[in-house]
Amino acid sequence: MSFPLEGTKVLDLTRALSGPFATRMLSDLGADVVKVEPPGGDLTRAYGSRIGNLASHFTQHNVGKRNVCIDLKAAGAVELILALADVADIIVENFRPGVMARFGLDWETLHARNPRLIMLSISGFGQVGPERDRAAYAPVLHAETGLIDRFAELSNNRAVDFPLSSADTTAAVHGVIGILSAMVMANRTGVGQHIDLAMVNAQFYHDDFLSMVLSGDVPPAGSGDVWNVKGGRLIIATPFFYLWRKLEKRAGLKDPGDEDGRRQVVADYLAGFPSWEAVTELLDEFNLAWGKVRPWREAIFTNPSVGPRRVLAEVDDRVGGVRPTTQAPYHFSDAESGVRRPAAYRGEHNAEVLGEWLNRSPEDVSALLAAGVLAEQERPE
Repeated sequence: MSFPLEGTKVLDLTRALSGPFATRMLSDLGADVVKVEPPGGDLTRAYGSRIGNLASHFTQHNVGKRNVCIDLKAAGAVELILALADVADIIVENFRPGVMARFGLDWETLHARNPRLIMLSISGFGQVGPERDRAAYAPVLHAETGLIDRFAELSNNRAVDFPLSSADTTAAVHGVIGILSAMVMANRTGVGQHIDLAMVNAQFYHDDFLSMVLSGDVPPAGSGDVWNVKGGRLIIATPFFYLWRKLEKRAGLKDPGDEDGRRQVVADYLAGFPSWEAVTELLDEFNLAWGKVRPWREAIFTNPSVGPRRVLAEVDDRVGGVRPTTQAPYHFSDAESGVRRPAAYRGEHNAEVLGEWLNRSPEDVSALLAAGVLAEQERPE
């Protein structure tokens, strides 16, 4: 078996999360992803515990990639990037709009040199528009698209950001969909595309209850209620009115006449079962979907699907052992996907990549290092 994107060259000019997550997906699908990192490093190198001087957060989103460390401010650096872009199939960047142009790496220049090139630009508010120049991280988009306020109001909680970067990962997934679509079109036409993907577009597009907001309706606080039963907490994934109707009919519950009273009746009824198994057997019998509310610190270790579905992978920790990270979720019938190499140090593959992509000699690489165009991170002994 081979990987779907085997032989595809991706030049990764991204940092933080939305861009690196997109290129991580491309790497897991078989692309040769070369991350171009500045001497100061990606800010996620400082997030999480370190093994072999590689932080956990950086590792999760950058495993599988090769790394070239280039100082874009050094004389000759832009020419090196242009040379790499000339032989790349895909470029992904998530600078603020205008930054690529200031370096002479705008789409018009890159496209003229490499007409088949596909370029994905991820930004908070798009390459054009009234807010194009704003700095944007996931919490900004969670706030601007109304999600923080909606969750606070409908769950009667204070307004805080979510403990995950939904806007970043959502934009990354849609960015990859755009890239794969552009690849299909390029195979048909011979011409590449520039994909202007704004996180604000992706977040609104991803909101499955936005139709209710547009219609003046109030979306539900969630798609199910959490109940305390023997053995833990469970969520029943159905609107309460349907759950009540089902239990009233099948279990003979007495209707107190109002929703608060019905909720108390259901809570008492479910809490009265002698065991977790007794409750879940009943819910299965009634064809009601349920889930165990697992403590967040334990979920990845206790969910029974993690092992059989290969949710995690072990990668080289660079100091003689292995460390866990997430594995690609794509299970193909006749192809492979997944992590193929550990996270890299800055500049670890300078000579390797420049030799393979540009036929540069070791002497050429040494000269670029001496000129300050390239840099290398010291590695732990």
